[in-house]
Amino acid sequence: MEHRARFQPGQSRGGDWIECKVIDKPHNQKTCDLFIGEVVAAWADPRVFSDGHWHFTDDDSLRTIQYIAGGNFMSIGESFEVKS
Repeated sequence: MEHRARFQPGQSRGGDWIECKVIDKPHNQKTCDLFIGEVVAAWADPRVFSDGHWHFTDDDSLRTIQYIAGGNFMSIGESFEVKS
């Protein structure tokens, strides 16, 4: 399958991007406002993601953006560790 991602590193807000193809599930979409997607392309800025982990800095422009609902988004905040 040929794929041409619309985003390029350095052109989006945040330290990453992900592009998905919507898998059509009308019942989920209508009843639960839930859309299921298949990832077709992804990228993470190596300045904030390496060795399988996020390493955010004080540069807010590199923080990831999360979609909440109803057109609302949030930027990832401070990290913390919970000791077990």
